Amino acid sequence: MRHIPRKIAFLLIIVVLALLFLLPPVFAADIAPSPAVPANTTPAKVEVGIFVNSIKNLDFARGTYTMDYYVHFRWTDPAISSSRFEVMNGQPSGANALVENYEDKSGPEKEEWYRVRSDFTIAPNNRNYPFESGSLPIVIEDSSHDTTDMIYVPLVNESGVDPVFELPGWSIGVPGFSVINHSYPWGESFSQLTFNVPVTKNPTDAVVQTLIPPLIFCIVALISFFLSEEHRELIALRYGLTTSMFISAVMFNFSQLASLPGIGGLTLFEKFMISVYLFLAGTIVVTTLCYISLYTWKRPDLARRINWSGLAVSILVPVGVFWLLLAMA
Repeated sequence: MRHIPRKIAFLLIIVVLALLFLLPPVFAADIAPSPAVPANTTPAKVEVGIFVNSIKNLDFARGTYTMDYYVHFRWTDPAISSSRFEVMNGQPSGANALVENYEDKSGPEKEEWYRVRSDFTIAPNNRNYPFESGSLPIVIEDSSHDTTDMIYVPLVNESGVDPVFELPGWSIGVPGFSVINHSYPWGESFSQLTFNVPVTKNPTDAVVQTLIPPLIFCIVALISFFLSEEHRELIALRYGLTTSMFISAVMFNFSQLASLPGIGGLTLFEKFMISVYLFLAGTIVVTTLCYISLYTWKRPDLARRINWSGLAVSILVPVGVFWLLLAMA
């Protein structure tokens, strides 16, 4: 009877050892972590459409204009509750410049419509003045979601400029979109969308308003070459024509350039006016040489040669200088 407890103790030891070998795999199976579900790293897509109703107060020389336009946002990601955006290259134009016209967030596809009026400023490019052309951009950027959460996608077919609208003196081209990731030095990057409206100055208006007056000054001065240099009263008339046209050209040039900011170079108009100055100065120089030939040197034959040779030189030199200035641009 004394050996029975030893047998029982031996069996208990065997049972405990067996349990020690079996339990770890069971617990390991229970506590093993479930496989991680990869996070969705694709940013949500917010579709954006822009429709311009009108463009006002366009001053291309100074790079300022005002636009009245609709901005349309559409998205499906439930993580985005609203389209918080800001206009990067403009400021609100007066009271009620931003009005939410419509929203629909009842279904899986959510939409918001805004009517916006903004005063814009861009860096002017007047090198081809008066034949200006360029783009009038609307630049918007999300103010709450960076590019890891959201990016803009243009709604090209739902954007444009009201076909009824006309911009006097300008032709409006086909608008276009561009989207970039705008990075900041503190490490964040936001989706930035630009809607460009191309405009071109009407060439007929540019010629009539800007180039025709100096050409008229030159034509009036040209008449002086056909006035006989052999009469003192006609010489005086020639001086009156040429000097008055030169002064008129200078005053007209100043009136045109008064509205243009400095660009660090010559505009097309300034190159043209340099040629006009050379022609008008040439008429004065030729008239002076004719007077000296007649009344100082007593050489009427030389005066006639100077007159007609001076006409050719007065035309060819300004034309050559104008093309040289164009080639140097």
